[in-house]
Amino acid sequence: MTLRHKNEAPFRCRSCDLRFIAKNEAVAPDSTDHYVPFAGYLGLAGWSRRVFTDQMILGSLLVATLLVLVLVVVALAFGWIDPALLHLDEAIPPPNG
Repeated sequence: MTLRHKNEAPFRCRSCDLRFIAKNEAVAPDSTDHYVPFAGYLGLAGWSRRVFTDQMILGSLLVATLLVLVLVVVALAFGWIDPALLHLDEAIPPPNG
């Protein structure tokens, strides 16, 4: 968001593949047509912006999601989680009165 207000955009060098931020004369200041990576939205700068690319951030989220799903499946398989507890609204009897 900050880059858009300053009329700047992230670019990638085609020869060395380094990412950098520069003025974007091709896009109007109020336009939102240019691409801003996740690192830009997270406010990362310097080495962290070069390390945390879009592919790495999305890959990390995918791996974390898969690990949680595997953990839930293993927990259900070994009985660490009782499936009856997942239906709490049916397990609790209504109050008398």
